[in-house]
Amino acid sequence: MSCEANRRQIVLMIYDELAEAERRELDRHVRGCDACADAVVEQRRLSLILERGAAIEPPADLLELCRADLRVGLETGGPVPSAARPADAAPAPGAARPGHRGRPWRPRLSLAWALALLAGGFLAGRTVPGGALLSLGGGRGTPPEGVATIANVDFQDSDEGSGRVRLTFDTLRRSALEGTASDPRIRGVLVDTLRDNLNAGLRLEAIDVLRRHADDLEVRRALLRAVREDANPGARLKALEALQERAGEDAEVRGAIVQALLRDTNPGVRVRAIDALQTARSPETLPVLKRLAERDPNDYVRLRSAALVSQMLPQGGER
Repeated sequence: MSCEANRRQIVLMIYDELAEAERRELDRHVRGCDACADAVVEQRRLSLILERGAAIEPPADLLELCRADLRVGLETGGPVPSAARPADAAPAPGAARPGHRGRPWRPRLSLAWALALLAGGFLAGRTVPGGALLSLGGGRGTPPEGVATIANVDFQDSDEGSGRVRLTFDTLRRSALEGTASDPRIRGVLVDTLRDNLNAGLRLEAIDVLRRHADDLEVRRALLRAVREDANPGARLKALEALQERAGEDAEVRGAIVQALLRDTNPGVRVRAIDALQTARSPETLPVLKRLAERDPNDYVRLRSAALVSQMLPQGGER
């Protein structure tokens, strides 16, 4: 099926209007199509927005009447009776109505299908050729085989002592995991949350759980990226803390800390970077600390830098 056809199917899948075989086929397509994976996330966001609005309850028998009309039209190939017409006034199945002779058959869709088509048009309008819809996570890579796009991560519970966490999140359906970040599935959700989620509070919670697993390459890369790029200073600070123990043995970690010293606009983050260098002193850090001790606009940063410089220089050495 084409991406356009699959996007119509996505809307129906969200509202549980797909058969299981169709759902499985759509799932296989979404795993290999970044644009359609983002369309799933966007449609879930739209459905949540609609659910939070004021509820308008249709008559209890409206949906059944609409489905009956559609069934009659499909069986007879003729015009479909109006669901709004009283039962005793409806023409017999297959009978033509006044004013409709010779016109092409046009079925009257049920309310659920009409809403689905409306949402499908919304999604199609947001799509550009060769591009993709903006997802909640913001990630642009194609998910690997067997992995669906993750969105709407919530931390239901976490235990700082044991590192155990319980998460819920959306793929094609709402899912849940429970355990520690030693589980690659949980670790993967947390890394995606830290890397892509727009909610700073969720990124902070992800760092709290991942800090014990900085020896894992993907975790370490996500933490390094947070130090360099996260817009939230609290996230940058926590990521520095999580990486601090590796600063002495990992040149990339040490380089990220030095860059934070030179470039981070938040003085609290710069102070935390100074602390991270206490046990990771190297020749390239001394000139940086001297520069901070002389020129940093924050008094406390200058004071802490000067104190560390004095510890690193030989007794009586040049300051």
